[in-house]
Amino acid sequence: MAVSTRFSAVLFGCLLTVLSCLSQGAADFKAKYVPEGGKIRLFIGQDTETISKYQQHVPEDSLEGVTLYTSVYNPENPVYFHGFYEPANWGAGPINYQKTLDDAPGAALAMGLGFSGDAATQELVGYEIAEGEHDKEIIRFINTLKDMSPRPIFLRIGWEFDGFWFGYRPESYKAAFRHIHSLIKQEKAENIVTVWHSAAWPDYNIAGGFSDLYNHSKPGMLDKWYPGDDVVDWIGVSVFYPDLTQWGYKPPMSPQDAQRSVLEFARKHNKPVIVAEAAPQGYRIGQQSFSPINQHKPKKASASKIWDGWFKPFFEFVHENQDVIRAVAYINTHWDDQPMWQCAYGGRAGQSGCWSGNWGDSRVQANDTIKERWLKEIQNEDRWLQSNPE
Repeated sequence: MAVSTRFSAVLFGCLLTVLSCLSQGAADFKAKYVPEGGKIRLFIGQDTETISKYQQHVPEDSLEGVTLYTSVYNPENPVYFHGFYEPANWGAGPINYQKTLDDAPGAALAMGLGFSGDAATQELVGYEIAEGEHDKEIIRFINTLKDMSPRPIFLRIGWEFDGFWFGYRPESYKAAFRHIHSLIKQEKAENIVTVWHSAAWPDYNIAGGFSDLYNHSKPGMLDKWYPGDDVVDWIGVSVFYPDLTQWGYKPPMSPQDAQRSVLEFARKHNKPVIVAEAAPQGYRIGQQSFSPINQHKPKKASASKIWDGWFKPFFEFVHENQDVIRAVAYINTHWDDQPMWQCAYGGRAGQSGCWSGNWGDSRVQANDTIKERWLKEIQNEDRWLQSNPE
């Protein structure tokens, strides 16, 4: 009797799990550009040169999406939408929208849209945006994106809003987000979907006196930043760390817990998720080496070790949460070649020669084994979007 009861309980539990998964997989999202059949759209970024080299060396990928960046306004260096209308390079690779979009005519565009190019002025510009001071230029920008129709535009307004390094504050951030959304609706730019993108950064302690604003373990933290269901189409999350393997110390919470908090928020609000930034930080695919994100002291790491250490758990995370994750943006770049991301040998994050931490080389084409396994994954027609139907 005990065995029979236990078997029945296990069977019932399995049935509930299956029904739950089926229910999650059949989520009826209202947002645009959610691939049919539970599939995922892949974006490649995050600068023009990186994208061009990926197209050259990984022609097997039909390139469903590309990722580039800009900002509304920078009062320290007065310019609107830096890099959008004319080519630019702020040390993180060249940005040339015209070339990238011409070279990938069927690709969706995911845009990181900051409020200011300077962290010290994000709150100021956020309030200025909300009060309409930059409407003329923002409307021009929106109409330029509208003219790209039917190309889908995923507009990540104030991307990584909860990354302390950007200096956003909740009230000005939400007000600016809502105002930009109102202008998109006003101009009837129906090919633009808005993305609310969380950094899901686990070490809130280094944010100093503002740590509570960025603490994902604090109840209601995301609610404090959320602009509202009526203005958010997709929710974004950064996933650089499947676990603590890449960390040289233990942050106050795990990266997985921070990421899960965003996914659960998306489920609660019935919003599709884009993994808006992802890369194996600290790994160097070309050199086959690895070093923690906070110090550049590399050790040898075979292609198999790199794949098993980052790519395998990353794709497992994506597919385990495919009920909400319906797009992924991978950063396929040689970070060491870009001044903003360089880290001298022996350098420590936040110090001279390694200000932005240890990033490395995430180019899948830099190693034949990685490229082969990458293509095997993304060419799985049951999981990944393979054409451009829009």
